[in-house]
Amino acid sequence: MTRRNQPIIWEVLGVLLLSLVFGIAATPADSQDKIRISYSALSPNVGVLWVARTEGFYKKHGLDAEMLFIESGSLTSQALAAGEIGVAHNAGAPAIISNASGSGEMIIMGLVNSLEYSLVATPKLKRAEDLKGKKIGVSRIGSSSHAAVAIALDHFKLEPKRDGITIIQGGTTTSRVSALKAGSVDATVVDPSFVPFLKAEGYKELSYLGDLGIAYQHAALVANRGYMKKNREKVLRVVKACIEATAFIIQDRNTVEIKRVLNRYFKFDDPGKTDDAYKAVKNYALAARKPYPTVEGVSALIRFFGRFNPAVAKIAPMDVIDTSLVEELDKSGFIEAAYRQAALVK
Repeated sequence: MTRRNQPIIWEVLGVLLLSLVFGIAATPADSQDKIRISYSALSPNVGVLWVARTEGFYKKHGLDAEMLFIESGSLTSQALAAGEIGVAHNAGAPAIISNASGSGEMIIMGLVNSLEYSLVATPKLKRAEDLKGKKIGVSRIGSSSHAAVAIALDHFKLEPKRDGITIIQGGTTTSRVSALKAGSVDATVVDPSFVPFLKAEGYKELSYLGDLGIAYQHAALVANRGYMKKNREKVLRVVKACIEATAFIIQDRNTVEIKRVLNRYFKFDDPGKTDDAYKAVKNYALAARKPYPTVEGVSALIRFFGRFNPAVAKIAPMDVIDTSLVEELDKSGFIEAAYRQAALVK
């Protein structure tokens, strides 16, 4: 053995040891457990779930994951409560609202812990104050996009009833953008990755809400409390897969593959849009190395919705948040091991 080869061999041995100690090794295909995982938006912040499936991280942890698209966060909450799905990508707002109704929905992983929306409008609107008397598109009433719009209006001292602002349910981001272009709505909120091409077409970004400094649990991995009691170990494996997918995303050498995954879901016809989505996915991944939900963000949503819903006002943040899975993987060293392995594997 030459000295030149020794570092390579030690790296390989290190990866194998990490796999054995922290359970990162693949699981045989014949022992796969079925689980349904849903996502509620075609958005870059869902990218980690798509990468986990496409790159085989669910299978690696013994999961036969069926991915389902449920168009809104509130419908996702209903599906979780009914036991139709096991784990979901959802926003903090519908998770909290449904919990207030006794759904048992728990936020188990913080995927995006800031208000990552941009408020965009038709070219004739120049500033937030111009929203008076206008129509604003959201996915559904009670959804994350609705909460973001409501919080933004509150920040800009605008009140829908007083200022004649109409909130329109418009479905997915792409559907709302189409409504914006058709003139059915005057403004909507989108993931910031959509802004460059909208601005190129003449639309106006009234505000990047992330700059407002408002605590917000934007995107999360959620599960029902009852399902967790019966299937905690299975849910833990989903979290493991998402953490490994996050570690995969931040590696520059995986850029082409990640863009391929994004195109599979977004079906972009413009490479520039793919580049923007990729930048957003990578930024989200870099910020989610240890994906604990944010107590401050959940508290802010409880305070906001509690103004309109007395049941929400009675909720404490830890009634909605379960950090035990991320904490277990953090303390065991799994998270650091996953990132070290992702950096070593060529």
